[in-house]
Amino acid sequence: MVTKEKEHIHKSRALKAVIFVIAAALLFFYLNQVFGFSETDSNKRIFGAFYAQEENTVDVVYIGSSATNRYFIAPKAYNDEGMAAFDLAVMGFPLLFVPNVIDEVEKTQNPELYIIELRGVLKSKEDVTDAHIRRVTDSMKISANKYDAIDKALEYVDGADSESGNIDEALDYYIPVIKYHSRLVQGDMTAADLLPSGIPNFFKGFVVSPKTFKQVPQKEPVYSDGYGELAPEMEKVVNDMLDKCDESDKEVLFVLAPYSMKEGEAEKFNTAVRMVTERGYTVLNMNTEEMVDEIGLDWETDFYNSKHVNFIGAEKYTEFLTEYLAENYDLPDRRGDKAYESWDEAYERYLMYLEKGPQDSN
Repeated sequence: MVTKEKEHIHKSRALKAVIFVIAAALLFFYLNQVFGFSETDSNKRIFGAFYAQEENTVDVVYIGSSATNRYFIAPKAYNDEGMAAFDLAVMGFPLLFVPNVIDEVEKTQNPELYIIELRGVLKSKEDVTDAHIRRVTDSMKISANKYDAIDKALEYVDGADSESGNIDEALDYYIPVIKYHSRLVQGDMTAADLLPSGIPNFFKGFVVSPKTFKQVPQKEPVYSDGYGELAPEMEKVVNDMLDKCDESDKEVLFVLAPYSMKEGEAEKFNTAVRMVTERGYTVLNMNTEEMVDEIGLDWETDFYNSKHVNFIGAEKYTEFLTEYLAENYDLPDRRGDKAYESWDEAYERYLMYLEKGPQDSN
């Protein structure tokens, strides 16, 4: 009898221990979802919107930085040609994350085409800041792929000081609550943070803000046919990215969105284009005088700063790229398919946004 009672006590204690471990794990998971980049952050909202997509409904994934999500109006591409495209892009996106983003995409989607923005080749590892990394890793769901992305980023920046823009304390990348717990004390938490359900970007990754309507005249770019050296670590990043593309059965198009290039930048782009084309991939380099003329961009009216188009320039860019994709890739026309009504809604939202004028509304 005593033995049975002891056995019962041991089982009860074991059960309580299991329950405690499960509860602690759930609390840990919850806290690290809550104490990260705010749910209202425009970069995190893009990932949230992507995670919210129905499985296997995205045919084109456009990976990159603000040179992607300020240029390509995915709902317009759907309206014009029926393309179910999504801008999976964050500000200052480091190219080293391309393989991880592809793996993240293919957890839920089976796109026919990846478009990869190459503007990031200008950056060396010293240019990759704490914020550049966290905009990606803090926006990703907890998974082995997220932690692999963190590992890769920390190795890439090689332990530079966090306060100067890079990394020193590695642990708070894996456990964000260490970095962000003070948000609660500072009153920087919202109901959306406490109940994180993924506040979406409403335009399939395209980013709008009051800047979208600004018209700031820009200097014409400094064009060049020459070649310049990339940072040695960037050459490795590009080759690793191409290796990942080689492993994929998807089509891949590389692009360079046009902007007011400074002296020496065109030469580095030319080197990156050569590296990519030598590996057998197509690069649509729109940072040439001929391509800018073909797109119809006006340096007086179509930009809000030297590196980003306003909505006028974005519409021109989107029309050009959409027509190029329609002519060169066999992408399905999803218009009229009920499974793609969210793209119709996104386009309606976009038109309403233009009608209302400057406002923050992603």
